[in-house]
Amino acid sequence: MFVPALLTCVVLGAFSAHAKVVTSFNECSEFFYKNTEPEGMNPAAKKICQKLEFGGFYYVSLYSVVHRIPLYSAYTLDPECSSTAGTTENWHVEPQISQPESQTDYMVQEKDSDGNMMKRNQAISSDYRDTGYDRGHLNPNTFHCKEGHKATFTLTNAVPIDAGFNCIHWKNWESMLRSFLKSRLESDGGSATAFIVTGTVPDANLQMPQREISEEPERVTVPSHIWMAVCYKHHSDDTKSFSFGYIGENKPEGGISLMRVSDLNDELSRLYSELSMTNQSINIFVGDCFGENDKLNEVQGMFDKLINLPVNQGDLMATDVQNISRTKRFIRSSQRSYLTVRGYSCRHDHPCDTYGEDYYWCWTGYGYFADSWDYCSPPLSGSKAKNGEYCHSNYACDKYGSGYRWCYTSTVKQDMCCTYDGCLAAVNDKTCWSAHPCGYHGYSYLWCYIDDEANWDYCCTDCDQ
Repeated sequence: MFVPALLTCVVLGAFSAHAKVVTSFNECSEFFYKNTEPEGMNPAAKKICQKLEFGGFYYVSLYSVVHRIPLYSAYTLDPECSSTAGTTENWHVEPQISQPESQTDYMVQEKDSDGNMMKRNQAISSDYRDTGYDRGHLNPNTFHCKEGHKATFTLTNAVPIDAGFNCIHWKNWESMLRSFLKSRLESDGGSATAFIVTGTVPDANLQMPQREISEEPERVTVPSHIWMAVCYKHHSDDTKSFSFGYIGENKPEGGISLMRVSDLNDELSRLYSELSMTNQSINIFVGDCFGENDKLNEVQGMFDKLINLPVNQGDLMATDVQNISRTKRFIRSSQRSYLTVRGYSCRHDHPCDTYGEDYYWCWTGYGYFADSWDYCSPPLSGSKAKNGEYCHSNYACDKYGSGYRWCYTSTVKQDMCCTYDGCLAAVNDKTCWSAHPCGYHGYSYLWCYIDDEANWDYCCTDCDQ
């Protein structure tokens, strides 16, 4: 099914979350291997011991107020937890990040907070709306039970992740990682701890919301990469301890690479240096957490199984989710500019509409010459697919990198489509012959002649009535 940009790939009910902004991780350092936080990250970032209203800490986050995203979240895996996940609209924000003098040292529900105050130094949910990015968890809720499960739903644990990358590639790697670690912990009789750090590489050249869709654009930095590092520490037999990591580009096609923690440190140091964020070397785990116990081939074998697994029938295929990512980003970024079939922008004072014609068009230039107008597709409705259905309200007709125009007509269908909704609208930017409007004309599909020489193509409106 479609994955709206404002939702992630997980669902949960309401809850009340609390956290604590601290000057040192000392009071919640149990989530780090050897109680030592990663080195080389932004020293000015806010340190958060994440907790609920009652009970202890569940994980920690390092939050950059400059980028309005967490640089990492560190946590441990509870193998007894269910892998069930879902979504929630009850996200939380942290008052102390935007208002350090606040006496409220816990998270509050975003809907009950002062949005103007909160957004000073942190992202809020409206920043994600219509952008094509999910509020992607760094610390996944499926790695926790009950209250810890709930505690992950905070915007201080979320970053903009491409919908296709988040819901197919990263989700599958998280799932396989959980299965692998759970199996290993069970085989070791629970005599080990899996320390995990999931982080980002902020891209100084990419922010959201996009200027085309927001009056307050470019508030939140979009990561160029998402990474994860694992330290598996056996309590009594260090020969069974090991570490590994992986990193992927925040793009629909994925591109995730498995590697040693030492190599991940080098890659992160290089990427951070290129972004002029820090010249320090990044070191995630002390001594790379038994990196010399090279078990990468064993881990690689497990992840090879993941790569070769088919997508569940209940989910969209990976290529479809990649198309969703591109579609959402293109449609959302063009809603105000109304791109035409030739790629021009409609004049701001003449948006895409019919203006008394039987097709959608707009003026693209400031003169009234023949090339100053073009056909266009209304951004939210009006276009039809060749199966006769209207395009999905959020996914209007366009090429989206393919050789023909198409759109989604429901949560499961996609089809070639017309540029406008009219009796002379054919696919592939063609127009029906004026003497032969669109219809079934004795066949099971909509079609029309596109000239007087019997050349034809599919079309989208049933005018043969």
